[in-house]
Amino acid sequence: MFSQTNKVPFFSIIIPMYNSELYIASTINSVISQSFIDYEVLVINDGSTDKSADIVARYTDERIFLISQNNAGVSAARNKGLSKAKGKYIAFLDSDDYWFPEHLQQAFLFLSSNR
Repeated sequence: MFSQTNKVPFFSIIIPMYNSELYIASTINSVISQSFIDYEVLVINDGSTDKSADIVARYTDERIFLISQNNAGVSAARNKGLSKAKGKYIAFLDSDDYWFPEHLQQAFLFLSSNR
């Protein structure tokens, strides 16, 4: 499922995930509901033993990538995401959190006006 184009997204959103089947769909849905759309989502499956990876794999949005690794902890999962990220800026989101629809737009406006 992981194959990126040469396009550089503005944001790389890194979501470390471990046994998050109850929350991961809400988390991803909050990202794909953003008004700002220039991003990639790297969901790092940190050895989940539940159906988390299956839930992520059902998404057909080509900006969403599922990367799996053996369980090594949240820091290792974030670092794996950083090693794969192509975006100009990095955003971290936990697998049981969500963003309001204007979150990335507000971050973009702030970053664009404070260079």
